[in-house]
Amino acid sequence: MGFVTVQWSIEDKTDASQCKAYGASAVELMLIDAKNNQVTRQVVPCERFDTSVQVTAADYVGTITLVDENGRPVSEPQPVGPFEVSATEQATRRVSFPAAEGQRDNQGQRGTHRPRDRQRR
Repeated sequence: MGFVTVQWSIEDKTDASQCKAYGASAVELMLIDAKNNQVTRQVVPCERFDTSVQVTAADYVGTITLVDENGRPVSEPQPVGPFEVSATEQATRRVSFPAAEGQRDNQGQRGTHRPRDRQRR
């Protein structure tokens, strides 16, 4: 047996307000043993921004998805892996979700608008 720690962020930030912007209350982590297709599923609060899972030493792939309070996805699944878990070392994977749709729209406008009186002539 070994451990994998998965750390996530939203736009490279670990701020609970980022979870709220998505409407996410939790993340769903799915790890798949590449050899026998055994699935390990874990759901943890979004604002924790990390979780550790004990799994059999093996090669894994997986996904992590932001979900709402009903377990419905509110983000696209992000890849976790491929990676190897050994019995002697802990594996750590980091995932960053993009900004929530509303945040992306606002940020895309930053610095692109000047009030008329400040525009160069």
